[in-house]
Amino acid sequence: MTGTGRSYGAISVLNAIPCGIGSTIGVDLCTEAVFEPSDRTSITLVNRPGMNKRLVKVCVTEALKAIGEDPEIKYRLTVRSDIPPSRGLKSSSSVCNAVISSVLDHFKKEMDPLDVIRLGVECAIKCKVTITGAFDDACGCHLGGLVVTDNAKRELISRRELPKYDVLICSPEEYITKDKVDVSKYRELKNEFQKLAHLIDTDPLAVLTSNGRAVAKIIGMDDSLCEKAISRGALAAGVSGTGPAIAIVCEPGKGNDIADGLDCPVIRCRVR
Repeated sequence: MTGTGRSYGAISVLNAIPCGIGSTIGVDLCTEAVFEPSDRTSITLVNRPGMNKRLVKVCVTEALKAIGEDPEIKYRLTVRSDIPPSRGLKSSSSVCNAVISSVLDHFKKEMDPLDVIRLGVECAIKCKVTITGAFDDACGCHLGGLVVTDNAKRELISRRELPKYDVLICSPEEYITKDKVDVSKYRELKNEFQKLAHLIDTDPLAVLTSNGRAVAKIIGMDDSLCEKAISRGALAAGVSGTGPAIAIVCEPGKGNDIADGLDCPVIRCRVR
């Protein structure tokens, strides 16, 4: 009998590296994991040929330990994801949530969603695929809506539903791995990001744009595409995560028109 787990993608509203407070918006790009015990361990990462399998192995082991099952069992695991990796779209958080959920589903074990998320964060830290613990990313992926978190305390400060905005993601071929991120440059802007954190409740989309502008400066990225998208009617646009993907939020039904005028490969999705 197989177990299935799903989680989703998210885009950044406020990067958590500078001040420890993070915020994301869930989108409907999906990651699915299918788990079943087997006579030998086999891991298949569909359309992820170069991805290190250590993260998913750690997630399986820690999930088995958490529910009191034998962490040495052999298994077959297949992971599929719509989310391009290492571009700021929370792919690692989504994979962790989905893999852990698939193990729980197979053994018919219940776990509070926030505990699933915290377990995934521990796995991501262990595998060094996150800088802050990415609790904000993992919450956005698993809970959807707009989330605000304290990443140091791993606490969910708030979550609320948003309209089902169209979201365009301009995802270049290049990627930025976490070991290439200059954390000191982000933390120099702690005060600026603390001010933005206070504005999330009242105007999260304005914060998304301001956050993206600041991150673009830090990584030396041309974000003129954001201004172009806004001039064409987008509600917000900014670099997501530590880049290089740009997330563009549009009124429901307006995404395709705005995408047609952008000179970049576009992934189309919606707020979840």
